[in-house]
Amino acid sequence: MGAIGSFIPVPFDEVTISSLRAGPGQDLSPVSPSIGIHTQQVVNKCTGLVLQSDPFDNHGEDFCIRDLDGEVRVVCRSSSASNGRKVITDPQGNTMISIKSKTSISRSYIGEGKNGEEIFRMKKKFALGSSMEVSFQDTFSSRRRFIQLRGDFWVGSADILLVSGPLIAQFSRRQIQSKGLDPSKETYIVNVAPGVDLALITAICICFEESKDK
Repeated sequence: MGAIGSFIPVPFDEVTISSLRAGPGQDLSPVSPSIGIHTQQVVNKCTGLVLQSDPFDNHGEDFCIRDLDGEVRVVCRSSSASNGRKVITDPQGNTMISIKSKTSISRSYIGEGKNGEEIFRMKKKFALGSSMEVSFQDTFSSRRRFIQLRGDFWVGSADILLVSGPLIAQFSRRQIQSKGLDPSKETYIVNVAPGVDLALITAICICFEESKDK
């Protein structure tokens, strides 16, 4: 089983940054009005996040989710530091999302805020290939919104779309061995559209990747 995150907390060197930027990807159109839960995690430019496997299983160390310039955007806190929960914080250590799984007919994932309130729910959909749907309370519109994931993590690519709306993120697997990345782990690049909550997209990707082994 795995989830995804970045690994060694050292700055990317110039060779690593060049390798990351050289891969496939596209600039996504801005999403307006913005969508998400954490307003401080929304940026006004297309952002590529660098993720690797097993962020919550690193012998007590934290995992930093960084952009293509190496700037830390969010952090996956280790199990030993968070009582076994999958906790995502901002770079200053403030809790944004705690993830837990729930098994019924099909596995679902629940994201909770810092006070234990449910802020999103993700469940598998019965469809050809990999498909999951996320419902969340959008801070910007003050209404319930829905996100769908379409793709296949086994081949290493997927689209993340707002239901009845635009494409808001894409991710793809990369073969990269560079300083600042763990060569024993799979690397993914997640392109996030301007106006979209980076922490929410990170949490969605973690749940989606973990679900492939369920």
